[in-house]
Amino acid sequence: MLAYSAVLALIAGWVNAVAILTLAVPVGNLTGVTTQIGMDTAHPWRYESHVLGAILLGFLLGAAVAGTLLSSNRQPLARRHAAVLTIEAILLLAAAAGVTADKNEIALLGIEETAVQGLFAAAALGMQNGLTSSFRGMAVRTTHFTGTVTDLGLMLGRSREHGFDKWKAAILATTLLMFISGAVAGLFAGAKFDGYALAVPAVICLTMGVVNVAVSRAPREVPAAEVIAV
Repeated sequence: MLAYSAVLALIAGWVNAVAILTLAVPVGNLTGVTTQIGMDTAHPWRYESHVLGAILLGFLLGAAVAGTLLSSNRQPLARRHAAVLTIEAILLLAAAAGVTADKNEIALLGIEETAVQGLFAAAALGMQNGLTSSFRGMAVRTTHFTGTVTDLGLMLGRSREHGFDKWKAAILATTLLMFISGAVAGLFAGAKFDGYALAVPAVICLTMGVVNVAVSRAPREVPAAEVIAV
């Protein structure tokens, strides 16, 4: 779980950094996006409302799709994770390519290319956040860290009276550090390759999906207790 969360946090930091470079707004932090929507309502000349709205909608839809896939019990959990990661990778590749449809047709609809890119990138992170929020035993946020830092602060403040959960603290601290590392890497990659830098986290997502499928197909050793019970 620690390694899984760490890699996903790295991906989220990378994607968010590239989004800020190319779209001028984050796609994984909806607090900032919704604040900007409110500011744009008061002063429409400040921001692009349709881009912000696309990001908000994309994140919501991504989380909804993840929830639908993960709630089904028809496939092993590892394969459900693989499905979410694969769709996330496809969305990131779509964002990296710009738009999937003809740009002239998009322009005729009055929609900017950046809104479509923001929609895809935000949907990808919405799916990822839905995935990590569904971890059994402990929900982990890998796309934003207000709650993570709050939890770490509460754990430190309560440690004298209630003890300190080192395992939980390790997961929270590692995801935070890996998100920062991903943001650093995304900055350099985005500055050099622009939106195409999103192809790298897409490949990582696909790799993780393949690993999940391989794990689901691996023969499971039956514990001695189960053999005795049989």
